[in-house]
Amino acid sequence: MRSTFSGLDIARSAIITNQIAQDIVGNNLANSETNGYTRQRVERAAVTVASSKNRVSSNSTTNTGMGVEALGISQLRDSFLDKCFRDEYSISSEYSQTAEILSDILSVFPDGANITDDSGLLGGLQGLYKNLNTFIQSPTSESEANLVKSSFTNITQILKQLDSGLTTVAQRQTENLRSAVDRTNVLLEEIAHLNASIASDATIMSNSGNKFYQSNELLDQRNLYLDELASYGNINVKENSDGTVTVEMGGKEVVNKDKFDSLALNVNKNNYVNVAWRTSGESVSLTGGSIRAYISVLNGRGSNVQSNEETPVQGIPYYRDRLNTFARTLASVANSTIPTALDASGNPVSYKTLLAGYNSDGTTASSVTAANISISNDWNTNGSGYIIFSKNENVEDYAQLLSNRIFEESNTFSSYGESYSGTFSNYTIDMLGKIGADVSFNEGRSDATATIADDFLSSRDSVSGVQKDEETADMLKYQKSYNAAARLMTVMDDMLDTLINGMGRVGR
Repeated sequence: MRSTFSGLDIARSAIITNQIAQDIVGNNLANSETNGYTRQRVERAAVTVASSKNRVSSNSTTNTGMGVEALGISQLRDSFLDKCFRDEYSISSEYSQTAEILSDILSVFPDGANITDDSGLLGGLQGLYKNLNTFIQSPTSESEANLVKSSFTNITQILKQLDSGLTTVAQRQTENLRSAVDRTNVLLEEIAHLNASIASDATIMSNSGNKFYQSNELLDQRNLYLDELASYGNINVKENSDGTVTVEMGGKEVVNKDKFDSLALNVNKNNYVNVAWRTSGESVSLTGGSIRAYISVLNGRGSNVQSNEETPVQGIPYYRDRLNTFARTLASVANSTIPTALDASGNPVSYKTLLAGYNSDGTTASSVTAANISISNDWNTNGSGYIIFSKNENVEDYAQLLSNRIFEESNTFSSYGESYSGTFSNYTIDMLGKIGADVSFNEGRSDATATIADDFLSSRDSVSGVQKDEETADMLKYQKSYNAAARLMTVMDDMLDTLINGMGRVGR
C-alpha cells in the first residue's frame, strides 16, 4: 500500500519545481536586455524510486507517480551557431580593419580623396607643367627659370610630406596593433580565469555527472570574451567535461584548463611588425581577425616582396615603394635632359644635375627616395638660371624636351618586381587608383561578411536570446501548474482529514 502522504509529496514537488521555473522565467525577463545573457530553463524529470532499494520487495505499481524533480538550470545555446558566428566574425573583422588602415593610407594623399586638390602630386605636376610651358616661351629668362625651380621644389616637398605621412600612419597603426595585442592577452587571461572558476564551482564538483549543473552566468561571461577574441583572430573552441574550454587561436592551443599563452609584439629596425607567442616565440599564423589585418598592411609590400617578414598585400611598404619609384624616375629624367655642354657633333657631353637625394647630415644619398629628394646643390649654388642651357636663343630648346619627357613621353617606372609604363601623371593616377580600389574591395567584403555574421548572430539569438512573448507564455503555464499543484495539495489534505478525523465516527 502506498504511503498516505505520497500525494502531498507529489504536490509539494510540483509546487517547488514550478516555483523554480517561475523564478527562472523572471530572471530571463529581467536580463532580456543584458548583453551576452543566454536564456535559461529548468530541466525536470519524474521522480523514480527503485524497488531494489526497499528492504522488502514490493509491487512496482506502488513506486510509480512519485512526483517531479528539478535536475538543474540549463542554457539554451547552440555550439554550432557559436562557431559559425565566430568564424565569420573573424573574417569580417579582418576585412573591416584592412579597409580602415587603407583608408588611413588614402588620407595621406590629398588628391586621393579629391582629384582637384592641388596640394597633392597631381597638383604639383600641374603646376610644373604650367611653369615649364611658360619657360618654353622664354627659355633664357631667369625669372621663368626660377618658377620652374619653385615647381620642382614643390614636388620634392610633396614627396617628402607623403613619405612622412606614410610613416605617421605606420606608427599610428602599430600602436593600434599593440592595443589589439594587449586586449587579446587580457581576453586569454580572463578566459583562463573563468575556466578555473567554472571547474571549481561547487555545483559542478558535487554533480559532475549532471550536465544541467552549470555556472551559467560565468558561462555567459566567457562566451562574451570568446566572441570578442574571435574579432582579433580565428579561434576554435572545444568544450571539456568539467565545464572548461580549450581554445585554439590560429591553429595553436592557447587556453586549456591548466594554463594560457599570450602574445608579444616586436618591431624591427625596418619598422616591420611581428606578433609571436611568448612561450614558443613562434609567429602567429592567423586566417582572419584584426591582428592579421594589421600585420598584412603594415608589412605589405605587394608584388615587391623581398623577405619572409613581408606580405603580398599592397600596404604601407608598397606605397612607399611607389613614391620612391616616382622620385627616382623623376630625378633620372630631370638629370638626363639639360646638357652641360655639347661636343663638336652637337651631342651632349654630360647633363646638369637638377635633383638629388641627400642624407640628414647633408651628404649625398646612395639613391634618391621620396624621403630625401631635393633640389641639387649645383642648382642651388648656381642659381635659378642653372637650368638654362645657353643664353643663345638659337640653341635647341631643352626646356621643351624636359616638358615632353615628363608630360608626354612614356617612362618606365620599375620597382623590384613591378613595372609601369606611362607619364608621371598616369603613374600617379594608377597609384591612387590602386589605393581606392583596395579600400573599396575591402569595404565591400567587410559589408558582405558582416551581413553573414549578423545572420548567424540572429540565428543564435533566436535560440539563446530571451523572447519576451515566449517567456510570458511560460509564466502563465507555470502559474497554472503551480495553482493546480496547490489545488492538489488541498484535495489531498481534505482526503487525509476525512481519513483521520472522519473514519472514527463510522458505525456510531
